[in-house]
Amino acid sequence: MIIISDTNILSSFAACDSLPLLFRLFSRSEICIPPAVQDELQVGLKYGKTHLNIALKEIFENRIQRLPLSSNEQEFSQNLPKNLKIGEREGIALAQNRKLLFLSNDKQAVRYCHRYGILANDLVDILRLLWTRRIISKHEVKVIINKMTEVEELTLSSKQLAIIFASSRRRR
Repeated sequence: MIIISDTNILSSFAACDSLPLLFRLFSRSEICIPPAVQDELQVGLKYGKTHLNIALKEIFENRIQRLPLSSNEQEFSQNLPKNLKIGEREGIALAQNRKLLFLSNDKQAVRYCHRYGILANDLVDILRLLWTRRIISKHEVKVIINKMTEVEELTLSSKQLAIIFASSRRRR
């Protein structure tokens, strides 16, 4: 199976030097990106977000594959809401057309996916899966969150933290 990631998921995991955890979590899948995600990572690097080098290295070494869009997917992405960044629009187009899982921490993108029946996981889902599938412990997830907060100024609400660490899955 192929999984499509957007920029912010790769950036968050690169910020805490934890991209290998995504590979472990999705070990039976290939993590891919649309072309715009690589472009967004390179722009972020130019703005001094040096941790993005980690994600770009994974792309250049082909551990994260760049997946071009068909002409139909390009057209579809151009018709998605303009409040979504190009990386999210291209990722949604690939996920929708090819019935793939889309990883994003953009609330509007994930909401769009859920509204239209496109499989999508956000950062909360991924962090929860890391400990529920026993890839790492709850404590290690907390360390990752702290590092993401430090490097990327990530803010998770108390509700999001409760979902991540709940003993049983709660509905949002």
